[in-house]
Amino acid sequence: MRLDAAGKACPIPVIMAKKELDNGTQDLSILVDGQTQIDNLSRLGKTYGREITVTPEGEKLVATFADGDGNIPESAHGFDEGSYAVFFNKEGLGSGDAELGMNLAKMAIFTLSESENIPTYVLFMNGGVKLTTGVEPQIIENLNTLIEKGTKVLVCGTCLNFFGIKEDCKVGTVSNMYDILGAMQEVSKVITL
Repeated sequence: MRLDAAGKACPIPVIMAKKELDNGTQDLSILVDGQTQIDNLSRLGKTYGREITVTPEGEKLVATFADGDGNIPESAHGFDEGSYAVFFNKEGLGSGDAELGMNLAKMAIFTLSESENIPTYVLFMNGGVKLTTGVEPQIIENLNTLIEKGTKVLVCGTCLNFFGIKEDCKVGTVSNMYDILGAMQEVSKVITL
C-alpha cells in the first residue's frame, strides 16, 4: 500500500502510517516532503520493529516499511505503571521573574539528573524548547546525564522552527506532536513544570 502524505503537516504522515501499521498492513510506503518526516517515520517504524528504507522521488522522499510479523508491540499502546514524564512548556518554571524561572528550571533538571527515579521522558514544547539550546550549559549537561541513564528527551520540531532555533537545539531528539503526546500516554503520570 502506498500513502501520499506530501504537503501534509506534521504529525499527519505519522498518524497515517500508524493507522496502517496497527492494521498489520505489509508492503507499506509513504510519500513525504522531507527529512523531518523521514526521521519521525523512522522512529515510528522502530517502535513496531519495522525499519524503513528511503528512496528519493523527484523532490519528495518515499519511506518504505519493512514487513512485520503482524503483532503490535506493547510499546505502541498502554502505559508503564510507575513511569512518568516531565513536561516543560515554557522557558522557565512558574510565572513572575524570568531569571528566577530559568534558575528554577536549571535546578529542576539538575535534581532530576541526580534522582534515582529518573523520568521516562523529558518533553519540551512551546517556549520550553529554548531550554535545549544551550542558553544555560548546565541544563544541557544534566539532560545528557539523564539520556545516559535512559531518559528519552523529545523536543518539538515545530516549536523550534517557530522560534527559528532548530539549528541551536543541543540535546534530545527533535520530535513532533504525535510522539510527544504518545509519550504522555505511555507513562502513568505527567508532571508539568
